[in-house]
Amino acid sequence: MTVELVATAPHVTTIRLNRPERLNAINFDLVGDLHDALDRVAADDDCKVAILTGAGRAFCAGLDLRDWGTIPEPGQHRHFPAGHSGQAFLSDLMPHIRATPQVVIAAVNGPAVGGGLSLAAACDLRVAARSARFCSAFIKTGLSGADAGITYLLPRLIGAARAFDLMITGRTIDADEAERMGLVSRVVEDDALAASVLETATAIAGYTNVGLRNTKEVIWHSLDTNNLAAAIAMENRTQMLAMATDEVTEYMRAYATRHRA
Repeated sequence: MTVELVATAPHVTTIRLNRPERLNAINFDLVGDLHDALDRVAADDDCKVAILTGAGRAFCAGLDLRDWGTIPEPGQHRHFPAGHSGQAFLSDLMPHIRATPQVVIAAVNGPAVGGGLSLAAACDLRVAARSARFCSAFIKTGLSGADAGITYLLPRLIGAARAFDLMITGRTIDADEAERMGLVSRVVEDDALAASVLETATAIAGYTNVGLRNTKEVIWHSLDTNNLAAAIAMENRTQMLAMATDEVTEYMRAYATRHRA
């Protein structure tokens, strides 16, 4: 399999791209396997956090231009319906990551190039190893710099001016510049990445399923809404619905007890 699922800690699952000999470059087998892995994670009610990373010394080197494999026939994969294209099959991974109810953390352990950058940008959080490098390489193919959701994802993370710079120049930035831009939350030494991300994932997993899933949904919807009143209305309804669940009631009761002690 080109993608591995590993139960890493209670409520935490690692999704590992597994083509290390090709720097985890994307082919159509990997696209299908990653769609399947995301479906399996989404269906796991016990999982609260997923960590997306790469095997070996790269996160993902983008499309495998040497051998991208065979595009599925319509209906051959459940994410490849009639009228679909290989382009859409790949780019659909970005909204699939966003639609996955769990919090998804990208542990960027090396180069994240082209479609690899898009995969990282689609995640909810990004932590980079010191050796990580980031490149929106699409313009270098002779096609446009607009591919795999990057024109939507990148400006919302780092602003339009910086996103345009990366997309139109195709230049590579290191982990420190990525942190200064706000593309990643923090940079850690290579040998500390796995432990650091797992610590963050475990801390996040200590919160309620209801709280985490609703927070993810509301953050991304609010980012696209066009006024404060709409965002607050969505927040208010979310909080009221959450308070009516048994999970939240029990969590709040335990929280109050701990803080009275």
